[in-house]
Amino acid sequence: MTVQEYRKDLHKIPEIGYCEFETKKYILSALKNCDCKIFQVDETGLIAFFDFGCKETVGIRSDIDALPIKENTGLPFASTHDGVMHACGHDGHMAMVLATALFVDEIKKAGKKLNKNAAFIFQPAEELDGGARHIVSSGILQKLNTVQIFGIHLWPDLEKGKIFSKSGAMLARSGELDITLTGESCHIADSKKGKDTLRAAAELLNNLYRLEESCNKKERCLLKFGKATSGTARNVISDYTELNGSVRALSEDMFVKLKDGINREVKQIEDKFGVNGAVRINEGYPPVINNAKLFDEVCKNCEIEVLPQAVMQAEDFSFYGSVCPSVFFFIGLGEGMKLHNDKFDFDMSLLDLGVKLYKKLLQM
Repeated sequence: MTVQEYRKDLHKIPEIGYCEFETKKYILSALKNCDCKIFQVDETGLIAFFDFGCKETVGIRSDIDALPIKENTGLPFASTHDGVMHACGHDGHMAMVLATALFVDEIKKAGKKLNKNAAFIFQPAEELDGGARHIVSSGILQKLNTVQIFGIHLWPDLEKGKIFSKSGAMLARSGELDITLTGESCHIADSKKGKDTLRAAAELLNNLYRLEESCNKKERCLLKFGKATSGTARNVISDYTELNGSVRALSEDMFVKLKDGINREVKQIEDKFGVNGAVRINEGYPPVINNAKLFDEVCKNCEIEVLPQAVMQAEDFSFYGSVCPSVFFFIGLGEGMKLHNDKFDFDMSLLDLGVKLYKKLLQM
């Protein structure tokens, strides 16, 4: 089968993280005649290991989950699972890795060798809570002596048909942020008797955006809010307000700086308005940091465009960097299409670029 045929088949059967059972079955079917050992991680994670008798292993990773989005592409191979769609290109990612695995199988069956063993990682739940964490904690990659790991993401708004990457930070450290303020409600006519969390939250929001502006002068970062919940009636002082947002940074130091600043600003609002504040920032994903030495080696062997600057999206590929040196790549899709969109689609001929890159990486 071609890489494009794999993509079409996988696009039809999107599944949410940790529920990728049909996807897993498809991958296993595609690999069933391959001379490889299959390791299972949790219920839906897979690692296909091709042993060439080498001491070291190269890892190639694909995410396999989809998004809770109702597809609106009109494609003849559109999702058959209502309300679920491959709107982030993971079907393409899987197709490239499957096609590369079949190439490696051909090499092995022809009696040829690679310089290293190959491990193809089919990872669940990138969109959900970082399934890469489970792959890493399983210890399988470490037991296989994996010394390099590579991954590709299809990426809009980059020049179509070119492969991009950069040394160092490429994607952001992320954390989800919830701030709650509690006070005392009363009728607006007796507002002095209440503790107005809505007014306090309005001032806090402005202060936090000033904090973001200040930190951005030192290093690119984000502190943004997309949701606010407060109050019960227009003429009642709100005794509860919740702000929901996100923190992004390209280094752990800046992430800590933002966290400290958020807690400081909330404390000042507590003191000024007499409300109680609580801050929750989850761990999120670490930043994707491409190993500088490995990146330079890749550039000597492959045609790579240097990404002008890191992007502020996050990706759980970052966890693989704790196992060994890793490098992540973008394949440019051109302009006009956005990820996580119900009309998301791409030129499938671009998948050949990814397979070509993987083949070169495995033969470095």
